[in-house]
Amino acid sequence: MNARKIYLQIVVIFFFILFSSNLKAQNNIGIGLNLGGGSIGGNLTTLVGFTSGLFVEGNPGFSSNLIFRLSFIYITDSNILFPKNSSRNFPFIKGFTLKGIESQNILKNIYIEEGLGILILNDRTFENINVWDLGAAFSVLPGIDFRDELNKGFKLGVGTEYGLTFTNTNVWYFSVHLQTEYYF
Repeated sequence: MNARKIYLQIVVIFFFILFSSNLKAQNNIGIGLNLGGGSIGGNLTTLVGFTSGLFVEGNPGFSSNLIFRLSFIYITDSNILFPKNSSRNFPFIKGFTLKGIESQNILKNIYIEEGLGILILNDRTFENINVWDLGAAFSVLPGIDFRDELNKGFKLGVGTEYGLTFTNTNVWYFSVHLQTEYYF
């Protein structure tokens, strides 16, 4: 079975759990953005990269600390930021992660979250490569929680994420980023 089909099935199940009215998960949905730097590697020399990501997350209702997060990630060679670069081919990877996020409060508004999940990456590190790889993603993020007593508002943190694929080209990424999210 195709890797994209497997991942699509997992995403459909995720949304079914997230928006199920019996679990009341729709009371705690967040969206977020992260930007930062890092590196990409695989069947190429390690490159310094520019990282970005968008995500949606929600509490499935059966655990107060567990959150499911579906993310889109994009990491490209940092040379794309320099206009005088003569190269027209900039290596990049893009993909999706589905992680379970566990969050603990350290102090009243200070928290730390750890994440573990699956990922699918589109390896575009060379002009002639366009393959999808399956793997795992791990993340850690300490941050400040600005939400009110109804858990609505912003959270801000500085985190790191590592993703590694196990199929095809074994592409990987490492990211250090600033992350913000808003809860409805």
